[in-house]
Amino acid sequence: MVGVISGPRPESRLFHRLFTEGFALMRERLPVYSVMAAICAGSAALVFGHVHLLEKFATGDVGSVVRTPPVNVVLLSTLFAIFFVLPSALRRIDANFKMTFWRGVITISTILAVGIATDVGYAAAFIPGIVIGVLLSQSLINALLRTGEDAGARDAARTIFGAIGGSFRLTREHFVTTLSILAISLAILGIPFFVGLVAMLVLDVLEPRSLILTAPGLFLTFIYFECVRYMLIVRWYRRLDAAQRPAQAAAPAIPFGVPAAPKRSRRIA
Repeated sequence: MVGVISGPRPESRLFHRLFTEGFALMRERLPVYSVMAAICAGSAALVFGHVHLLEKFATGDVGSVVRTPPVNVVLLSTLFAIFFVLPSALRRIDANFKMTFWRGVITISTILAVGIATDVGYAAAFIPGIVIGVLLSQSLINALLRTGEDAGARDAARTIFGAIGGSFRLTREHFVTTLSILAISLAILGIPFFVGLVAMLVLDVLEPRSLILTAPGLFLTFIYFECVRYMLIVRWYRRLDAAQRPAQAAAPAIPFGVPAAPKRSRRIA
């Protein structure tokens, strides 16, 4: 018999159906995102005729634009939405993953810890900041997958420090490719959001009532591309973890896609 050489499985390819998967991820929490989009529309309706975004932007004070209710509510909503986007993406690795209260605390703490470490690097010089950011880029996902549903306050600090060390071990031998993935993921999110923000400012001048539609539209644009971005990051994490396992065959590995034992922890997302 002649053997058939098969190519890589579709799920192992980083960019295979990435934008389609991003839409599927967004659809899982579409009712929640719709409510948040309605809040963005409401904030725009409340200031209709009283706020002119492009005029504030033209003054050179970008902060004044951010502080306006429509843009401020959009940005706050996008920050809150991470607690829905991230668990949905992580369920592509562990189908039983739940965002519990303490996992939420660990999420915020890990983001702060990595942010502070990266800022210290940037304070020293630009390059060290990039290096630290890349090496610690997998800390959040690592922390959440290492944390059990019944974790408590005592486990939080140990989990975060362990996840930071785990991210370093995952990325140190794949620094350039990890940097490339992060750059692509930021472009996937940042470029459409910037274009949407500029469109919102311009349309506000042409037709002020358009703000009631463009504010929720900007939020939903962010959510979709954030879903795409996290799908890419999760796929890259899975590839990094698979590459490290042969070197740590004797060490316990994080099970991927293995059903976990039932827990009594309450799921919040």
